[in-house]
Amino acid sequence: MSQFSEPAAKPKPKRTRVGLSLLAVGLVLLVVLAFSPSPYVIRTPGPSFDALGTTEVKDDAGETQEVDVISIDGADRIAPDAGTLSVMTVNVTGTPQYQPSWFTAAAAWLQPDKDVLPIEAYYPDGVTAEQRSEENAAMMTQSQGAAIAAALTEQGYEVEAELTVMGVNEDGPANGILAEGDVITAVGDRTITDYASLQAEPFTEEPTDVTVLRDGKAQTVTITPKKTDTSDTPILGILVQDGFKFPINVDIELGDVGGPSAGLIFTLATIDLLEEGDLTSGESIAGTGTMAADGTVGPIGGIRQKVHTAVEIDSDYFLAPEANCQEALQASVADEIPIYAIADLDEALATVKAEGTDQLDGIRTCEDALAANVPQV
Repeated sequence: MSQFSEPAAKPKPKRTRVGLSLLAVGLVLLVVLAFSPSPYVIRTPGPSFDALGTTEVKDDAGETQEVDVISIDGADRIAPDAGTLSVMTVNVTGTPQYQPSWFTAAAAWLQPDKDVLPIEAYYPDGVTAEQRSEENAAMMTQSQGAAIAAALTEQGYEVEAELTVMGVNEDGPANGILAEGDVITAVGDRTITDYASLQAEPFTEEPTDVTVLRDGKAQTVTITPKKTDTSDTPILGILVQDGFKFPINVDIELGDVGGPSAGLIFTLATIDLLEEGDLTSGESIAGTGTMAADGTVGPIGGIRQKVHTAVEIDSDYFLAPEANCQEALQASVADEIPIYAIADLDEALATVKAEGTDQLDGIRTCEDALAANVPQV
């Protein structure tokens, strides 16, 4: 029997081994990069809340309680009808301390209900997650005040504007003279009702009389405004916030939700709870938009995500600030729900009442609003 030896295997070329090594290193680097932090935040659809219903909050003892989103004291609270007025929210993933990975950001780019934004859009240089949360809480508080003011004014109540001191700079001229909670009513002989009236005339570096309400009692103090490293004009060194004096107590509770975008829905819900009849006509209404005390509705962020949520919860239609109409119609589900353009409270009420009767002549959809703004040639 003959014996044959197997031919020796040919050694792999050196450049093949080098290529495989480089490929392996490249794959490792790609994996490392994919899971390394990216300079973005991701905006996704958040939960919705019925402003006519209840929500769960924790008390000082940490116990969960169910409370009305809107409670009223000093006037009859009319039981809400079968319809809903849903507040839309968005979730934002990512902070300066905890940034989403490149892989997570890339995956979000491919999903139509998500937005990937530069982290500076939510956290300007130097702003921490805690500071952003505090800003959102402050905006929510101010937004609720304006929403209540608009609702009560529409209902015929007299609402007085006021300017409240929210903080005093320790190094400022008002330190030890003004205090948090003071309501500024006059500077010299000028009546003060809001921030605009406070800024109407610049201060000088002369002793200035400031009249405030403290614990319900009026008192006049003297402050000498000063220039600072950040201000070329003399200032008092205080933080202030526009507010209102209401004839009845309306309290809005929505837990940890922040920002100003629920104003429109809060206003409509407050009106619905104060007047007889069914404002919603039993329909499920979703919407968003800031609300000014004079009834003006302003734009917000994240409207595409809110349209997605509205469709998901099977809302009958969506109320959108006119300035957000183009973006709202870019939502991938925009053709699944009527979206109406809202410029102010009067238009919001007219739209809701028209929807309840199916008499929609003169009611603007977002398509109508955009078409009306197209230049004619």
